[in-house]
Amino acid sequence: MELVPYGVRSCLYSGISKNIDFLTLQAKAVIKSDQSWEGYDSQLEDIQEALDWYKKHCVVSVLYLEESMTKLESLLNQVKE
Repeated sequence: MELVPYGVRSCLYSGISKNIDFLTLQAKAVIKSDQSWEGYDSQLEDIQEALDWYKKHCVVSVLYLEESMTKLESLLNQVKE
């Protein structure tokens, strides 16, 4: 397996983290105001795809991203109720 350069790992981590944070805020807004979640599922799929790739190639720091994703998934359970 090819070594992923630090700069690439760093940018991927930041991008995934920011997208998880954004969707977490959106999920909270949906819960509070009864807005629609419609339109965010494709972004969620993108995050999951990026997270899967990151997990495969940048194993060490994926734990922090997985923790954030677990929190987002918990909120999404409330959104979809």
